[in-house]
Amino acid sequence: MGNGKKGKIIMFPQTKERLIEEAFAALEAKQYKEALRFLRAAEQLGDGSFPIRLGLAVCCYELGEYDEAQWRLAALLNEQPNNSELLQMYVALLLQTNRYREAETLIRSALRRQTLPVSLREQLRQLLRFSEKMNARPLPPAERKRVKRLLESEDIAEHMQLIKQLEKEDIAPVLSLLKQYLSEPKKSPMAKTMLLRLLTVKQIDEAVTVEKFGRLIDVVPSALNEQAETEFASTLLRLLEQRLTAESPSLYETASEIWLRYAYILYPFPPEPADADLWLAALHWMASRFQGMDADMDTLAARYGVAAAEMAKLCKKLHEIEKLSYL
Repeated sequence: MGNGKKGKIIMFPQTKERLIEEAFAALEAKQYKEALRFLRAAEQLGDGSFPIRLGLAVCCYELGEYDEAQWRLAALLNEQPNNSELLQMYVALLLQTNRYREAETLIRSALRRQTLPVSLREQLRQLLRFSEKMNARPLPPAERKRVKRLLESEDIAEHMQLIKQLEKEDIAPVLSLLKQYLSEPKKSPMAKTMLLRLLTVKQIDEAVTVEKFGRLIDVVPSALNEQAETEFASTLLRLLEQRLTAESPSLYETASEIWLRYAYILYPFPPEPADADLWLAALHWMASRFQGMDADMDTLAARYGVAAAEMAKLCKKLHEIEKLSYL
């Protein structure tokens, strides 16, 4: 199977089982690109098990897909907060990618748990001291001309790369440019989320104005509590799992990925309206269409007890965000 033409996976009887065998064989051989291909295919066929999702996180990390690796590991650790190996892996990822402040926050939270093994507790204390040292070190000042030139370009990928680079720099010299970027309607909402998170990590205590999709909000990055800000999104994710997993694990995975992208791009704005059933219906329809299923909007609207016209509006919003997320 690993030698299929043009990277396509040929469907045989017991395909999912064979995909999983191929995936973990590739993982053991450290063939991460090949393993990732098989794991994604297994996930699409409905295997949302912990080992599959952990394998995906490992592959993403090894291939430099750090953002996906981080959200996958965060989700896994949320399910198994006492999993020491998972905690160590997540801390290692944060340190490897120079996300020292996030590592410090995670380690402090872990050290508060009484169930932490003694050996791991001492290791985490050492890593905490290292993270604190790295957070306290002076950073090279960001160059205003370079930042201004890149932010004025039309290449969103360049904007995102710049924001990643600024994690390692003192952003005080360019803070006014970054604040301006957040308030400009024509700038990428996805890049704005990345930038706002950067300002939060940097503990910026000045108010900034964020514009997204015609909406404006003033926030103080250092005061943002992402868990509180995304409470509705997290609640809806749990409801999706309850409603869709029994029907089709792959449908749930697709719907949850659509929803996570939407919530990410919308941040720090809450989804509107705050009607869980309406969003569930829209996400069910979108996920069905993504999987090539013929879903009837009126039937789904009736199933969730919502108006089809209102559901259609949310589907349109989700579709627009999907287009943005692949730019």
